[in-house]
Amino acid sequence: MKKQKVIYVKSGLANFYPDRIEINESLKSNKKLRDYIVKHELGHKESFDLMHEFKSIDLKIMPSLFKFIIQHPSTYIDFLPIQYKDKQVIYDLNLLILYTISLLLLGTTIGIFYYLVTI
Repeated sequence: MKKQKVIYVKSGLANFYPDRIEINESLKSNKKLRDYIVKHELGHKESFDLMHEFKSIDLKIMPSLFKFIIQHPSTYIDFLPIQYKDKQVIYDLNLLILYTISLLLLGTTIGIFYYLVTI
């Protein structure tokens, strides 16, 4: 397996690229969380893999991850499915599918509720 270079960046939480992993520089001071995130990013493939996002969840570390995200607004950008970075448009297929499914479920729930209220 090819060794990935880890680069610290000012915005975003973490991103996997074929030649590197980018991780928020504020994670330098939190070794446990940084190592968890790097391990998660190393599990990504270049091909589409939505299940990786769910399989790699560690419920014990989630509270500290959420706390970190809330305390560092620069990480919010990684929750956008489409971004403009390094003069190119980048999309996250996992997030696009997840958001589409969420919107469909929300729309269906609202539609059913509306139908039940109006009959």
